[in-house]
Amino acid sequence: MKKEIFKGVLIGVIIPFLFVAILYLVFFVFEKRITDQVIGSGLLFGLGLNALFLRRLFKKDNDYMARGIMIASFFYFFIWLYQYVL
Repeated sequence: MKKEIFKGVLIGVIIPFLFVAILYLVFFVFEKRITDQVIGSGLLFGLGLNALFLRRLFKKDNDYMARGIMIASFFYFFIWLYQYVL
Protein backbone atom coordinates (compact mmCIF):
# COMPACT_ATOMS: atom_id res chain seq x y z
CA MET A 1 0.00 0.00 0.00
CA LYS A 2 1.52 3.29 -1.08
CA LYS A 3 1.34 6.28 1.22
CA GLU A 4 -0.29 8.83 -1.11
CA ILE A 5 -1.71 11.25 1.44
CA PHE A 6 -0.48 14.32 -0.44
CA LYS A 7 -2.11 13.12 -3.66
CA GLY A 8 -5.37 12.63 -1.74
CA VAL A 9 -5.13 16.14 -0.28
CA LEU A 10 -4.71 17.56 -3.79
CA ILE A 11 -7.70 15.64 -5.10
CA GLY A 12 -9.74 16.64 -2.05
CA VAL A 13 -8.95 20.32 -2.60
CA ILE A 14 -9.58 20.23 -6.35
CA ILE A 15 -13.03 18.56 -6.35
CA PRO A 16 -14.95 21.24 -4.36
CA PHE A 17 -12.91 24.01 -6.00
CA LEU A 18 -13.90 22.80 -9.47
CA PHE A 19 -17.56 22.55 -8.52
CA VAL A 20 -17.61 26.12 -7.18
CA ALA A 21 -15.72 27.27 -10.30
CA ILE A 22 -18.40 25.64 -12.49
CA LEU A 23 -21.06 27.49 -10.46
CA TYR A 24 -19.24 30.78 -11.07
CA LEU A 25 -19.04 29.98 -14.78
CA VAL A 26 -22.77 29.18 -15.04
CA PHE A 27 -23.71 32.39 -13.24
CA PHE A 28 -21.29 34.37 -15.42
CA VAL A 29 -22.66 32.90 -18.66
CA PHE A 30 -26.25 33.73 -17.69
CA GLU A 31 -25.18 37.17 -16.39
CA LYS A 32 -26.57 36.67 -12.89
CA ARG A 33 -25.16 37.70 -9.53
CA ILE A 34 -23.92 34.88 -7.35
CA THR A 35 -24.73 35.14 -3.65
CA ASP A 36 -22.88 33.87 -0.62
CA GLN A 37 -25.64 31.35 -0.01
CA VAL A 38 -25.09 29.79 -3.43
CA ILE A 39 -21.35 29.61 -2.89
CA GLY A 40 -21.80 28.07 0.56
CA SER A 41 -24.26 25.49 -0.77
CA GLY A 42 -21.95 24.71 -3.69
CA LEU A 43 -19.04 24.19 -1.32
CA LEU A 44 -21.10 21.81 0.81
CA PHE A 45 -22.14 19.89 -2.32
CA GLY A 46 -18.47 19.67 -3.30
CA LEU A 47 -17.74 18.23 0.14
CA GLY A 48 -20.47 15.68 -0.50
CA LEU A 49 -18.74 14.71 -3.73
CA ASN A 50 -15.54 14.32 -1.71
CA ALA A 51 -17.39 11.99 0.67
CA LEU A 52 -18.58 9.81 -2.22
CA PHE A 53 -15.07 9.62 -3.62
CA LEU A 54 -13.75 8.92 -0.12
CA ARG A 55 -16.09 5.95 0.30
CA ARG A 56 -15.01 4.54 -3.07
CA LEU A 57 -11.34 4.79 -2.13
CA PHE A 58 -11.84 3.08 1.23
CA LYS A 59 -13.60 0.19 -0.54
CA LYS A 60 -10.64 -0.15 -2.94
CA ASP A 61 -8.20 -0.20 0.03
CA ASN A 62 -6.57 3.11 -0.88
CA ASP A 63 -6.65 4.17 2.75
CA TYR A 64 -3.89 6.77 2.65
CA MET A 65 -5.30 8.62 -0.36
CA ALA A 66 -8.74 8.56 1.30
CA ARG A 67 -7.22 10.02 4.46
CA GLY A 68 -5.75 12.84 2.38
CA ILE A 69 -9.18 13.61 0.94
CA MET A 70 -10.58 13.56 4.46
CA ILE A 71 -7.96 16.10 5.60
CA ALA A 72 -8.89 18.42 2.73
CA SER A 73 -12.59 17.97 3.47
CA PHE A 74 -12.07 18.98 7.10
CA PHE A 75 -10.09 22.00 5.91
CA TYR A 76 -12.92 23.11 3.60
CA PHE A 77 -15.53 22.41 6.27
CA PHE A 78 -13.78 24.62 8.80
CA ILE A 79 -13.49 27.41 6.21
CA TRP A 80 -17.22 27.06 5.47
CA LEU A 81 -18.03 27.01 9.19
CA TYR A 82 -15.98 30.15 9.84
CA GLN A 83 -17.36 32.16 6.92
CA TYR A 84 -21.02 31.18 6.84
CA VAL A 85 -21.95 30.07 10.36
CA LEU A 86 -19.80 31.91 12.91
